[in-house]
Amino acid sequence: MKKGLLYAIMASVLWAIVNPFIKQGLSYDFTPMNFAGLRFTIVGIILFIYSWHKSMWKEILENRKLFLNLIFINMFMGYTAFYWGVDFVSGAISSIIMGMTPLINVLLAHLIARNDKLNCYKIISLIISFIGLILIIGTGSDGKPLDWKGLVGIILLILSIIFQGYSAISVSEDKARINPIFLNAVQMFFGGLFIYIIGLSTEGFHSFIGKPTGFYICLGTLVFISVFAFSFWFIALQTNGSKVSDINMCRLINPILGAILSWVMLEGEYPTFSTVTGMLIIVSSLIIYFKGESIISRLKKQ
Repeated sequence: MKKGLLYAIMASVLWAIVNPFIKQGLSYDFTPMNFAGLRFTIVGIILFIYSWHKSMWKEILENRKLFLNLIFINMFMGYTAFYWGVDFVSGAISSIIMGMTPLINVLLAHLIARNDKLNCYKIISLIISFIGLILIIGTGSDGKPLDWKGLVGIILLILSIIFQGYSAISVSEDKARINPIFLNAVQMFFGGLFIYIIGLSTEGFHSFIGKPTGFYICLGTLVFISVFAFSFWFIALQTNGSKVSDINMCRLINPILGAILSWVMLEGEYPTFSTVTGMLIIVSSLIIYFKGESIISRLKKQ
């Protein structure tokens, strides 16, 4: 279980870096689905080269249900919603909303997974986290109320969490135990290619040749993160003794680190009372989730 949590923490730290680089990359006259598709297809090619083996097509066919789940629900639906959501709200707010991932996935695990049910401390943790979310939804990066575009962005980000949470439970409960790097290669390549093709038909072609250096730095950073983060994540989910809900709680690293990076890297974004308070409330929900029972026990002894 400790091994699983370690890999989950490493993946979460890498994912926390994502949002500011996506915002920066999209600022170079690029559209969300074109950018996402390009990124993930490149990642898939790199991982396919690394994990190529003779029986891989047979393995894909034998486990087609799991792979189709990852390609269409996790990659296409999850990341289409994610990229559009990030494009509609500030980098800091998108990082903080994605920090809700663990708590939404705890609820999903209770509804879907075996032997991963809610207790009173998890329920209290969920309620507190939603209070923090309400504070964040009320304001934009400038402290003013969000417009319809910002609210749609938040809804898309929450949908992204639900799609990806469902896929994470599928990987965790799958008995085939496919090599996590190969699993990542298949979902990234085919999912990324599908996103890119849909992007071409809905957004038109946006050339990635002759862009400023900053664009390639953002794309390269995102490719590096995707190569390692999802591979670490699948290792964590497949580790014996690990629960989906506990592994997902490690992702509460994202709102803190991601919001701080957005405030540092992106022009016009800065902390406000509501966003910082909402972030701290969400973090406190993690403490209750993991330590609620032990805290109450200590208080009773005193």
